Amino acid sequence: MNYIWEAALAADKENIPREEMQYCPVQNGSPYAEVVLENINSRGIESTQVEVNPLYRFAKEFSSVFDRNLEGYEQTRNLFFDIVMHYMVQADLRQGLSKQEYCLRFLLMDLLDGVCGSQAAQAILCFEKKKLYRLLCMIFKLYQCGSSILLFREVMRDMYPDSFVYVSNDRIRQVLVYIGVEETEVERIRMGFLQDLFLPIYFEVFLFWEHHFGIIGIEETMKIEDMVLF
Repeated sequence: MNYIWEAALAADKENIPREEMQYCPVQNGSPYAEVVLENINSRGIESTQVEVNPLYRFAKEFSSVFDRNLEGYEQTRNLFFDIVMHYMVQADLRQGLSKQEYCLRFLLMDLLDGVCGSQAAQAILCFEKKKLYRLLCMIFKLYQCGSSILLFREVMRDMYPDSFVYVSNDRIRQVLVYIGVEETEVERIRMGFLQDLFLPIYFEVFLFWEHHFGIIGIEETMKIEDMVLF
């Protein structure tokens, strides 16, 4: 880990909000790295307080402010440094963003602000960060192509790798969904969101959580106590 944006991404992986990160100028750090860690090869963050060498990339801006011979206003200077570093993290991470990346960010902001309803705002918070980006890509694709059973299958496979989506041959617009996870309140919120968003309202949907429904001829689905009748 070398740059402050790498520390921010490491915090994301550990579900630490970036607002809780605190960047402070290091007193005795390496001149060859921006982020100063005890273990130079560390890939994670050791705490929410990150020591940063202010002269590694920003010597021109900070050399006079953080001169070792300068005394006084330490708290003010450290607060100023923390604010600037938070801004620089955002600037670093936005470099090279495509048009689609910006669209996804605005889409997430709209969902969190309740533009699509309070239920959607609640549901979007139930998805882990690792899956949230992929979900936003699917929603963006939904806006471009419209709803379809194929897109619903794709998003289900991304959100629930063990899931299967079946379309009934006997009844038009009947969909059977094996999810492959335990039924909980959070999972019900997630599935309700995916179902409402990616499937037309006139579809009849049956959900199967932990146990698959029995299919004659498929031994994996016909195990006693591991199957449900439909």
